[in-house]
Amino acid sequence: MKQRAHAWAALRAYKLLDDSGQAPRLAELLSYYLSDAWDGAWLPDTLIRDMTYGHIYKMDSDPRMLGLNTIGSGFKNPYGELKSKLRGRRLCLEYASDSTELNKPYRTHPEKGGHLPNRVIALSHTLSDMLKMSDFPMAFYVKKEKPKAYMADLSAQKVKDLSLSPNFSARQIALTFFMLSHYICDAHMPLHADLRNTAIYKEKKLTTKFHSSLEAEWEKYFPEKPELTLHKYLKKSVDRAVKTLPKGSPIKIDKDKNYALSNKILKIKGDEWKETLYIARASYAVSRKWIPTTYSDADKFINGIGKKEFDHVTNCIFHDAVESTARLWYKAWERYTT
Repeated sequence: MKQRAHAWAALRAYKLLDDSGQAPRLAELLSYYLSDAWDGAWLPDTLIRDMTYGHIYKMDSDPRMLGLNTIGSGFKNPYGELKSKLRGRRLCLEYASDSTELNKPYRTHPEKGGHLPNRVIALSHTLSDMLKMSDFPMAFYVKKEKPKAYMADLSAQKVKDLSLSPNFSARQIALTFFMLSHYICDAHMPLHADLRNTAIYKEKKLTTKFHSSLEAEWEKYFPEKPELTLHKYLKKSVDRAVKTLPKGSPIKIDKDKNYALSNKILKIKGDEWKETLYIARASYAVSRKWIPTTYSDADKFINGIGKKEFDHVTNCIFHDAVESTARLWYKAWERYTT
């Protein structure tokens, strides 16, 4: 996904969080920094630049491609098992429910598979920690009682005692939420989970050119920067920004009940690492079913499978990415507030 797609997904996840009413304080916090969503959701590509390992979790079912003799049966995750581990309606998993790959043992490459689930859980825990170590009054945003140090006569205290931990600003925290959304969305990009999109494959390879042309096609479906950059000088809302799609865009999350988002944010099962692992496993199955053979660019791929199927899978991917972003944002916030 490119910058327009990432920014749109972050803003749509914010709208979902706000509409759910489940974390009003988090929605309030993020609302002051929505102008940073455009850059924040793109920082992992522009500044951190860990694309070759932090954005991927590439898998295969052929042990030879993994440099192994066999893949143990413990790496088998059929549809029913994945479905039981992922709460809520996962359209990508539904699409891939009949994928033959889900009935085989499949896993990441031991050395070149990437560590996307690690990035997600690390950022999620970091967010919870940042909230606890934030500037006053953020550190007590949801606490019932303020520490006694703040109830005392501040002018009578030593300077070093005047603050418990004024380290992270609300804006830094908001930017980190938007950064987290980038990695969550990447877990839903099928090629980020498919080892065929690496130099290891010589035949049946999904080339870098195909990867970039697929993302370039998606980029056409989302608003340009002026529409997605929100600040106080522009009289527009998040609702308007995420619904103002380019003419002809097939994105139907807010138009078609088949792709409608749930306004109830369900808690994930297990931790963020496992959640991202299972998301990536579903993405791998989507890739193997959706892109069974090699294509040189997105145009040939779309014409090969048909625009209707391309649009359907695209909607499944962005539906799941938005809901997962809201879920994992909520997980980080919940860890802080409880």
